[in-house]
Amino acid sequence: MKRSEWIEVLALMRVNWPHVAIDEPVAAKWFRDVEALPGDQVKVAEEALYRDGREFPPNGAQILAKISELSRDDPDHGEAWRLARRASRIADPREAYEWLAQKSPAAAEAVRQISGFQLSYLLEDESTVRAQFRDIYNGIVKRNRRDDAYAGLPSAGLRGLEGGPRKLGSALERALPKAPAAELEAPDREAAA
Repeated sequence: MKRSEWIEVLALMRVNWPHVAIDEPVAAKWFRDVEALPGDQVKVAEEALYRDGREFPPNGAQILAKISELSRDDPDHGEAWRLARRASRIADPREAYEWLAQKSPAAAEAVRQISGFQLSYLLEDESTVRAQFRDIYNGIVKRNRRDDAYAGLPSAGLRGLEGGPRKLGSALERALPKAPAAELEAPDREAAA
């Protein structure tokens, strides 16, 4: 993000929250929080936060969290479960997993953790597996968003940040689905029934 784009964001904040003065040191800190991101994403996140009904301007961390949320757009666990069940009906396990990973990387990771890529496992003792899936899936989504928020921070000896600092842009890039070599479509037997 360019400094000129940040000045536009600040101007928009002053229009959206005219009752709050933003001091220069505060604005400088918020800019450092978001400067590695594209300016248009910061502007959209700020406007989305305004439309969410915030009473005060968002700080840099809140803008980062909104960008992560909007970049990932993870389905809720019910939709993720429906995708996983649909993938389990694809005969080739590799193809099924790839299809699911394209639709929801977090759902594919939850399936991997539960069954080691064996999607047919989802159909056994469904109520138990669904509960396990929900807990694991929600944990993955929460961890991914936390990783996005903390991207770029040095570990400073903190175990939760070890593994080396990541660039902020690379954290959000991981959230975007990769372009599929060939879009795989699972048969939608639920719709036919």
